[in-house]
Amino acid sequence: MLNNMDNPFKSVSILYRKSQMWLNSNCAQYGLTAAQAVVILIVCEFGILTQDDITKRLKLDKSVVAKTVTKLEERNFMVRSTNAKDKRTYDISPTEKAWQVYPFIKEQVDICFKKMTQQMTENEQAEFKRLLMIAADAAIKMDD
Repeated sequence: MLNNMDNPFKSVSILYRKSQMWLNSNCAQYGLTAAQAVVILIVCEFGILTQDDITKRLKLDKSVVAKTVTKLEERNFMVRSTNAKDKRTYDISPTEKAWQVYPFIKEQVDICFKKMTQQMTENEQAEFKRLLMIAADAAIKMDD
């Protein structure tokens, strides 16, 4: 067993890398990368988001989100339309194709989390999830 207790950054890096590998592998049957799957996940969760909202929520570079959304639009997973309030902004919404794959992506995220936390009790898993959300929220606020 790896000893990551002395280096939480290494642990976070491993969790991120392994979760991306899991999504890449399991979403490949739909021709999706992990990054594309995560965008589908978040857009379906909110129903409609601007590209800027996606960028802020996922803490990704604007150009990365634009390229990912373009690929998803080309493959009929997303629809991009001009925002009614701000003509310079695009609204991104899921297509039926995205809604069809959404439950599978959610399931893969859940399976991956369960595999990564299988040595924990249910209470520890819930606490770990809660602490991850707190840490992520604090990380997001670092940019403010």
